[in-house]
Amino acid sequence: MDKDFDLNRVNFIVDNEGRQQAAIIPIDMYHQLQALQSLINPEAVQEKIQADFQFEVKRASAYGYPAGSKSRPQFVVTKGSTANLGLTESMRPAVRELREQLLREHVLVETEQGYEFLRDHQFASPSLAACLIAGNARSGLDAWKDQWGRSLKDRGYGKKRPKIVRRS
Repeated sequence: MDKDFDLNRVNFIVDNEGRQQAAIIPIDMYHQLQALQSLINPEAVQEKIQADFQFEVKRASAYGYPAGSKSRPQFVVTKGSTANLGLTESMRPAVRELREQLLREHVLVETEQGYEFLRDHQFASPSLAACLIAGNARSGLDAWKDQWGRSLKDRGYGKKRPKIVRRS
């Protein structure tokens, strides 16, 4: 770990009776704590860290993270995410077929409110994931937002890398 874990760098929020209710710690200490937690329970930390993008539309609320290359990312939607029941008439047949496949494979299950993901699923693109969740055409690079409201596009996903021209 980069720096010592110095408790003098921690500030506490206290209630009216002087009891510590919360701690404010520097970001490097936070990362140290995350690393320690991953040693104790690696699965729990991985799920929490990985789902750093969200997409909400109508009654659906989905979480996930990009996978693969930054210029042509795939997208993983995490367990517990939800999708809308309806599909527009103009929805591409590939999205309809994928939804049926995910239902057959029990990745998706129908509930009273919509569909729920029973396990993580990796989509070929952020747009395919967003279309399936929304039930209509979407740009996944614009739809998926991080906790600060930045889209995948804002974060540099989907951009072609400039070619390096070497001169002799």
